[in-house]
Amino acid sequence: MFEKNKRVRLKGRALSRLNSAIHGRDHDRCVVCGAWVHPSVKFHHEPCGINKSDEEQKGVVLCAVCHFQRHNGKNSREIRGRIEAYLDNIYGKC
Repeated sequence: MFEKNKRVRLKGRALSRLNSAIHGRDHDRCVVCGAWVHPSVKFHHEPCGINKSDEEQKGVVLCAVCHFQRHNGKNSREIRGRIEAYLDNIYGKC
């Protein structure tokens, strides 16, 4: 039988630690364009929307421009593909 993935929802210090871990892994750089991103900026979930989960292998650092483009831009699919390829390279296909 198909097993549904359980979403992880973190708050407070646990979420802050996850954000720090993702920023550390990505060297405080947007994984799409390489721009520096302040460590206080919350990571981007991929996949986003109702399937998002607070897990290191499902988050990346994005600058404000790439984050906006990921959700609203004409190259949203391209950015999504680059994010997925980046995460697949680190963690393998999930």
